Amino acid sequence: MIGWAPVHVLLFGGFAFFGTMAVYNGQRLFKVSDVKTPWLNWVQERTTSIRTLTIVASIASLSLALILVYNRDFARIAIWMSPAVLVSFLYIFRLKGKNLRDIPNLKIHLIAFSWVLILILFPFLVRFEVTLDFIRPFVALIIGHYFYVIAVAIPFDIRDLKYDKENQRTIPQRAGVNGSKLLSIGLLLVSAIFLTGLTPIRIDNYWFHGAILVQILLVLGMNTKRSDFYCAGWIDGSIALLGLAYFMN
Repeated sequence: MIGWAPVHVLLFGGFAFFGTMAVYNGQRLFKVSDVKTPWLNWVQERTTSIRTLTIVASIASLSLALILVYNRDFARIAIWMSPAVLVSFLYIFRLKGKNLRDIPNLKIHLIAFSWVLILILFPFLVRFEVTLDFIRPFVALIIGHYFYVIAVAIPFDIRDLKYDKENQRTIPQRAGVNGSKLLSIGLLLVSAIFLTGLTPIRIDNYWFHGAILVQILLVLGMNTKRSDFYCAGWIDGSIALLGLAYFMN
């Protein structure tokens, strides 16, 4: 978020944090009846608390988004961001017995698509006007982060391999555990090439390379027996290292 004042960085961070919390917890509430896993059983025992948390997080995220776009071209931003809102809604709620996450080959790309819209497009629309000078780094940021999110999401599909239905056709179901890990590592490396070669991220930013290396090591250690905490705690949590690397750029 080059050129942003600290207050805007904090506002955007809060918007992304609460928005993620709302969608993540919301979809868990509507998934509890599908497959019984230890994590979903834990969710089911705390449905009321999680529902309250989802509502509060939704209100907080929307409020911060409105503050960020105040005095901006609200209509233009709303149009560009509407796909992320629609995907989040259809990812949670079922229409005719299905939601978007049930469509084979689609779930992981929906996750990456939504994150790119939130992390790249939204702050870009709020902060900058579209000019030719921004096209190359902007596209590189989109591609780099798209690959990064897919790479980080693959271990979750490895974890869920024993629970997913055969017709979901996830990457581990088609490529196996080792093939999926190789693909994840390859995408992390391609992401690093795009982000350090075509964007303002310095190639000598050791924090950035450290963040990528940590994810690679976590992917290497992934298997179907890993706990939910390994994915939701270590792999998800290590994404914060990438954000820290941007501040150290």
